[in-house]
Amino acid sequence: MPRITQSVRELKRFIENAESVWVEVFYSADTNRVIIVDGREYLRLPLRFSTRAKVLAYFRRYWGIALSNRMFCNLLTVTRNGRLYVIAGDTGPLPYYPRRLRVTSRTSTRLRVTANLSFDVDTDEGTEIIRYLIARSGERLTILDRSNKFGDPRYQPCR
Repeated sequence: MPRITQSVRELKRFIENAESVWVEVFYSADTNRVIIVDGREYLRLPLRFSTRAKVLAYFRRYWGIALSNRMFCNLLTVTRNGRLYVIAGDTGPLPYYPRRLRVTSRTSTRLRVTANLSFDVDTDEGTEIIRYLIARSGERLTILDRSNKFGDPRYQPCR
């Protein structure tokens, strides 16, 4: 976890890691372990993501409770024989590389950050401006809110 006295570089790394956790879980599924439920294919997640609690704990390294729960329900999972399966498919390109970042306000417990996220680490292709509300507690940072939740499949409201 980043220290409280974050540099822009540390905040960029924190946001990139936070934005990529959903993708890491989604693409960690075993393509050789497939089940069919209601005509849809699901792939088994590895042991480190084998339960809802494990996935949520992984998301909670960076995200608050509300966004972690939202991200979990957007994985579209099913449980069979005590193991978690995620729906098979491709998410398409998702922006999670912070190209530019600006801290717009800072208090002892909160940071407001504006970042330009790109699909590609080396170019500004598909850049989106995202605003974050980040809580600071002890040595830990947690993203409490993120703008443009409705434009990204990871943060859609749960049904």
